[in-house]
Amino acid sequence: MTSIDRFFARRYLIHIFMILLALIAVIPIYVLLINATRSTEQINTGLTMLPGSNAFWSSTNTIYADWGKTDDAEEIDPNANYYVNEGTVVFMDLLMGITLKEVENPKTGAVELRVVKALTESRQPRIVIADNEGDRLALYVLSDQSTIYVNNGQRIEKGTLVAKTIVPASVAHNWRALTGRGFQIWQGFGNSAFISVTATILSVYFSAMTAYGLHIYRFKGRKVLWTVILIIMMLPGSLTFIGFYQFMARIRLLNSYVPLILPGIAAAATVLFIRQYMMAILSLELIDSARIDGASEYRIFNVIVLPVIVPALATQSIFTFVGTWNNFITPFVLISSMKKYTLPMLVQSLRGDIYRTEMGGIYLGIAVSLVPILVFYAFMSRFIISGITLGSIKE
Repeated sequence: MTSIDRFFARRYLIHIFMILLALIAVIPIYVLLINATRSTEQINTGLTMLPGSNAFWSSTNTIYADWGKTDDAEEIDPNANYYVNEGTVVFMDLLMGITLKEVENPKTGAVELRVVKALTESRQPRIVIADNEGDRLALYVLSDQSTIYVNNGQRIEKGTLVAKTIVPASVAHNWRALTGRGFQIWQGFGNSAFISVTATILSVYFSAMTAYGLHIYRFKGRKVLWTVILIIMMLPGSLTFIGFYQFMARIRLLNSYVPLILPGIAAAATVLFIRQYMMAILSLELIDSARIDGASEYRIFNVIVLPVIVPALATQSIFTFVGTWNNFITPFVLISSMKKYTLPMLVQSLRGDIYRTEMGGIYLGIAVSLVPILVFYAFMSRFIISGITLGSIKE
């Protein structure tokens, strides 16, 4: 194999490796989005790579009374072809004014019984057809806005129209399940957006200023300070978390956004990245020229340096925003007021008992929380590309 063949072979291997990494990153998100379009019953059937039926549109099913051979008939004569022809209607969790209401049909003028499904664990509107002994012949689970054509205690024969059930679009149902139980999604959006945007702006700006000072200025203790920054970057955050909580409690900043924003105002990892980028791209002659022209140090940094390091700022903005948006442990420990909950905290609350069976709503809530991250990434990534040309200086 020649050197050229080896070069192309390595290149293809790298391409395959990158494709595998992309699939590893994309497939979980894709499965998450697919599950957000499925009902809880569909999710419980197992994993699939296609959206569920009725994912984006609703349908109507007509229910007729139908049941097979009863257990009593088998006990009398296992070989008999014997069927019960009548049964008694029994309403379960169908309470007038709670999960049941009377609605006038605008077309016929007749008053119909309409199901108002309460999205709780304790109530599941159903109709049971029972035999003379009270044993169940058939069970029908009703969805929201289903119309019932029989009455409680009524005797009906096989083939009688029982109800028309509306199978709602899975996405619409999951959204109602998500927002119909006190899940203040827009409030969570606002809280997370405020914390993430504020923390990102302050962290990137002051980290860039710190990196600029370490790169441009020569002062005593500069190397020691840089060593301290590197040590801080290597320390795990959990090591100082208890002390941080006690300090915030002593200065009475619990249940506040201040501890979530100010501590990251000069992140060690961000300072390292931006300083290394400055060392590779920022010309000292450019700074000296600006000083000769009479520009102040702040003007040099804000007007000249920041546009040059736009790619580094955009990259760190993405990392900071995503990390702050997804941060759960710190807000969970520091924030106690429900009104101040961030979106990840609200999504975590979906795991409570009241949401236990609404898996579709949980997946939809997680999918919704990813939207700002994708939007922010799409917005900031263009600065990474367009800003590269700003770093070139002709000497």
